Amino acid sequence: MQEPRREAERTRPQPETPVSGAPAGFEEVYLRYATRLRKIAVRKFRIPVTEAESLVHDVFATYFMHAASVRAVEPYLIGAICNAARHYMRRADATDALFCGEMPCAATPDDALLDEITRKLLLSQLLAGVGSRCRGLLHSYYVSGETTQAIADVMDSTPGTIRVFLHKCRKRALTAYRSLVETS
Repeated sequence: MQEPRREAERTRPQPETPVSGAPAGFEEVYLRYATRLRKIAVRKFRIPVTEAESLVHDVFATYFMHAASVRAVEPYLIGAICNAARHYMRRADATDALFCGEMPCAATPDDALLDEITRKLLLSQLLAGVGSRCRGLLHSYYVSGETTQAIADVMDSTPGTIRVFLHKCRKRALTAYRSLVETS
């Protein structure tokens, strides 16, 4: 008795699903909005057509994953393609900045930048060679712009003593600079 029932279940036609495995609603949404999303990517963001096609596919893949939580399909898809296009443009701009074909390349450092880096490296080596007390004193006077009176108040000293310390620190810095330049 059990066998006829099993055979009846096997012969019963199964409901048809689209070949892609996605519900028919997804196919309709794709056919309805895909061309519009491509146009937005190409016209508004000036993305190449081949890249726009892959962005549209990415947007629909994301939509298919989150379709249950989407309340309004059209605004969701338009917002998604705009965000995807902006992300693409950021990536493309960063890549172009690194690997540009222009002459001279905008990513290539100019002489002013190289000089500044050289100067900062030299200054850091120089300050490493003068000692912590001189480094702090020179920083307070030249970088922070403190007066000798303000430095003297902090160090419980007189402004004249601070000027003598500054003189000695500048001499040490000059000596360290000359030794660095000679070895280079």
